[in-house]
Amino acid sequence: MEKTKILYFITRMDQGGAQASVLLTLKNLNKQQFESFLATGPGGRLDGRVKGDGTHVFFISALRHPVHIKYIFHDFWAFLQMGRILRRVKPDIVHTNAPKAGILGRLAARVFWRRAKVVHTFHGLGFAKEHGERQFKFFVSVEKFCAKLTDVLVFVSRKNAAEAKQLGIGKNVRTELIRAGINFNPILPLKFDPVAKKGSLKIPANAKVVLALANFKPLKNPIHFVLAAYKVLSQMKNVYFIFTGEGQLKQTAENLARNLSIEKQVLFPGWRNDPLELLAISDVFASVSLREGLPMSLLEAMAMRIPAVCYNVDGISEIITDNKTGFLVPPNDINLFAEKVKVLLRHKALRERFEAAIDHRDFSEFTVSTMVKKQERLYRSLVPPTKKNGGKRRFFRRRYFRKHSGGEKHGLRH
Repeated sequence: MEKTKILYFITRMDQGGAQASVLLTLKNLNKQQFESFLATGPGGRLDGRVKGDGTHVFFISALRHPVHIKYIFHDFWAFLQMGRILRRVKPDIVHTNAPKAGILGRLAARVFWRRAKVVHTFHGLGFAKEHGERQFKFFVSVEKFCAKLTDVLVFVSRKNAAEAKQLGIGKNVRTELIRAGINFNPILPLKFDPVAKKGSLKIPANAKVVLALANFKPLKNPIHFVLAAYKVLSQMKNVYFIFTGEGQLKQTAENLARNLSIEKQVLFPGWRNDPLELLAISDVFASVSLREGLPMSLLEAMAMRIPAVCYNVDGISEIITDNKTGFLVPPNDINLFAEKVKVLLRHKALRERFEAAIDHRDFSEFTVSTMVKKQERLYRSLVPPTKKNGGKRRFFRRRYFRKHSGGEKHGLRH
C-alpha cells in the first residue's frame, strides 16, 4: 500500500508544547501507513532530536525571525523555501503548527501544491489583547483569512475553539479537538536522589519548592511569578521558587528578584533536561501564563501528582479542577495567587488530598496514544489509504462564497 505523505511545518524546534506534540507524533505515527516530513526554522534547541529518528527533515533558513513588518523580506524568502519543499515532497497532507509557520505554510501550500489537504493545529491562540488592541485585531484578521485556506482546524482545548468561533475564525471550516498528549507513567532515573537534586540547586533538603516549567516570553508572565514569590517569602522563609527556560524577559525577572532581595530563593536555571526530576522535588506547580492552549508542563505535573496553582486561562481549567486537584485564580490576581500557594505549602493534608484526587482523575484523553490515534483518524478521513488525493484545487473553495442556510455544517468533533 502506498504511504500517505504528511509534511509538518513548525516555526522552530524550541522547547515547548507544540514542538513536543510534533515530536511525539513523528515518533509514534504508524510508519506502515504514513511517511513523515518535517520543515522547520534552524537554531531550535530540539534540532538534534529530529535529526536521528528517521524523519525527513528540512531546515528553512529564512524562517527564524519573530512576526514583524521589518522581517517581511525574510518571510517572503521563507515562503519561497516552503514552496520548494512542497514541490519536492509532493505531500498528500500539509500539517502546520505555530503561528508564523501556520500562516506561511498554509499560503505556500495553496500556491505551490494545491493538491494537498491542509490541517492547522492551534496549540493555543498565538495572539492576545495584552499585545495591544491594534495588533490583536490584525492577527485575528490574518487567522480568519488563513482559515479559508484550511481543510481542518485542530484545537487542543475547548476554550480555544470557543474563542476562535466567537472571533469568527474558521467559519464553515471543519474543526477537531485533539488534546496534546504525554506519557502518564513517567519513570525517574533508577538512582534518583531528591536531596542530591535539591543540593545541586543549592536548595536545603527540608525546603519547600514551587516550580514553573515555562519560558521568559511575555505571555508566560515571569514577572508575576517573581512578585508572587516575594509575597509568599514575606511570610514563609523556607521556600524556594524555580522558573526554568530562557527568553527576552529573563534579565528583567532576575533584576526584579535582586531588587526585592529574594534572588537566593528565586532561581532561574535556564533550559533543563530534567523536568521530571524537578517535579519530583516540588511541592507545588505554578503557572501564571496569560495565554495557554493545553500546557504539557501542567500535564507532566499531573503525571507526577503535583498539585497546581494556575491563572485560569484557556485550557487550564480542562486539566485542573478547582479546589480538588489544584487552585484556579483569575488572571493578574497576584495576591490571591500567592495566598493559594501559601495554603498548599502550609497544609500537607491538603496537598495529599489533592494528590489523591489527581491519582483518581481519568487522564486518558491526554495520553500520547490517544493524541496519535485521533490524528491518524483525521489523516485517513482526508486521504483514505486506498485513494490518493488528486486533481487541481482552487485557491479559495467555492463554499466560502456561497450563502449558507441552516447553520454551520461542521462543529467541534470529540
